[in-house]
Order: sequence, then C-alpha cells, then structure tokens
Amino acid sequence: MGAIFINLKGREENGIVVDQEIGKVKDAIIQGLTGLPDPERGKTAVRSVVAREQVFSGPYINEAPDLLVNFSEGYRVSWGTPLGGVPEGIFEDNRKKWGGDHVIDPVLVPGVLFMNKPFRGKTANLVDMAPTILSALGVAKGADMEGENLLR
Repeated sequence: MGAIFINLKGREENGIVVDQEIGKVKDAIIQGLTGLPDPERGKTAVRSVVAREQVFSGPYINEAPDLLVNFSEGYRVSWGTPLGGVPEGIFEDNRKKWGGDHVIDPVLVPGVLFMNKPFRGKTANLVDMAPTILSALGVAKGADMEGENLLR
C-alpha cells in the first residue's frame, strides 16, 4: 500500500536500475518523500520512508518492498495506486468512507494487548502474536518464524 519497489534490473521484468545504483536511488526517494508537505493544508503528508531492512528480517525479506512509506494521519496512497493506477495530482481529497488503513506510520497507532493469561513483561510486537497463539494451542513455532512466545 505504502510500498515502493525499485525497478531493479534482473528482478523486475523491465528493470533499469543496476545493483550499484540502488543505494543512491533509495536515498533520493527517502530524501524526496520524507517530510513531503501538503501545501493546501499546511501539513506534512509523509512522516518517513524506511528501507525494508529497518522493518523486516528473516529468510523472506527479499519479498518485501524496497521502501515503505509511513504517512501522517489523514493521508494515504490513492485508491487506484495499489492496482497500478497513477492519480492526476500529488494530493487528492478522499471522498470515500475511510474505515481503516495500513499506511499510517506505526508510531501513530499504538496497540493494546489484552490477555487472560500471565505473560512476559516485555513489549509485545505483532510478530510475537503467531508464536504466542501457537503455544497456547500446544503447537511448536515453525523454524522460519519470527517473534517469541509471550506466555510464561
């Protein structure tokens, strides 16, 4: 949704960015989008852009987008963008009902974990949910799974 895949030669069908240039391209995108203002509203639309290595790890990291865009509250990609569409302008008003999204900067969306069993006093992360649920069901965590069992 707020994902950017670099048009990498050898990975993408019509890729043009060579391996030696990907760092420069990522840096340019990060610098260009981070703090992007919405001049009409006087707000910052994009809080940050981060490399996948800052968010993901493990054996499937190469399946993740190269960069992730963290939008400010009230901003998102256009409805057509995930399907390959390109909107006319940089910003457009959202005239559809907005019930939830996956593109807001995670720092702006605190989570709460309620559990009826004692759990370790560490901060719970989303990746800890699957191992915890599996443990509660008496099933071992998979070898490639990230996260920890939060149950004591």
